[in-house]
Amino acid sequence: MCGRFAQTSDSKTLVELFGLVASVHVEPRYNLAPTQSILTVRPAREGNIAQHMRWGLVPPWAKDLSGGSKLINARAETVFEKRSFSKPARHQRCVVPADGFYEWRKTKEGRSPTLFRPKLNTPFCFAGLWSRWVNAEGEVVYTATILTTAANTTMKPFHHRMPVLLSGKNVDTWLDESLTDPHRLTPLLKSADDNAISSQPVSNRVNSVRNDDQLCWSKPDDPTNQTQC
Repeated sequence: MCGRFAQTSDSKTLVELFGLVASVHVEPRYNLAPTQSILTVRPAREGNIAQHMRWGLVPPWAKDLSGGSKLINARAETVFEKRSFSKPARHQRCVVPADGFYEWRKTKEGRSPTLFRPKLNTPFCFAGLWSRWVNAEGEVVYTATILTTAANTTMKPFHHRMPVLLSGKNVDTWLDESLTDPHRLTPLLKSADDNAISSQPVSNRVNSVRNDDQLCWSKPDDPTNQTQC
């Protein structure tokens, strides 16, 4: 499961990491939630481009955008079989850069958030899918979903699922539009190495989508965290 995450890397970092053909306007986001706009990277005719999309995939045949809130994640094990995901999994793949993601534990005091960050000094690369939806007035809306797989040892105490984390050549392979065979792509959708992520308890400010600033990453016992939760 991936229901909340952060995108804080600047344009220069993203251009260098993904070989983007152009710079991208980036505003640091520390608490991204479903149906909000997230930054994705996908291939285009001229090369890799960055594009903001609505989080929650909406298939072209959908009557409206409401169903997207239920499709924020796609299970890697069945992504080539499910009607909503099978075509994008073959032809409309993307990467979602992330600088952290959250999971929660139930405690006596309530829901306690934990932030998971890359151990290396580079953003996570979530495997994603995108779709193009057009409403009755002809307005085009691009939407995206994040793939999940079985949790590694680091994640299991918090959740049985985790985002699919791509790295190295696997990023290029996932974005290669010439590849459509599930047998070539499925091996990429595995659990991350146990040493790929670190974890730290963070402020309960994350519990509210209204809070979207760097204070979301501060320590739980910091008194500045106790406002606007």
